[in-house]
Amino acid sequence: MATTSNKAACTTVRGPLEKAIAGLITLVGVASSSTVEAELVNARAEASTRLVNLEAVANGVAGEQSDRTLRSNFRALAVAAGLKGVEVRSIKPKLEYAEAIVKMASDTGDLESAVDKLEPTCGRYW
Repeated sequence: MATTSNKAACTTVRGPLEKAIAGLITLVGVASSSTVEAELVNARAEASTRLVNLEAVANGVAGEQSDRTLRSNFRALAVAAGLKGVEVRSIKPKLEYAEAIVKMASDTGDLESAVDKLEPTCGRYW
């Protein structure tokens, strides 16, 4: 098993994490204000893609960790991203569901909890 340094692991996850959060923020903004369904479809697809990427990167980094706690914390982030991705894809990107999309995309509690677990190790690199 290869071991990645904490700094390398944290910085590897940082970009995809920031992009996934930005994708959710954009989805909330578009769902809140859009009158064109195509914009909602595109924002949903982008948010979903970014969450899938975060899940893949976090899983990859987790597999490289020799420290069990850190490995578990990166896996928790991967699971949270995966579950949020399922939620994003579960609501049809239709204007009549915009309120539900805003509510779902705004609820980032599980992602925040996973990030909080990584904060003691990764905080200085983020």
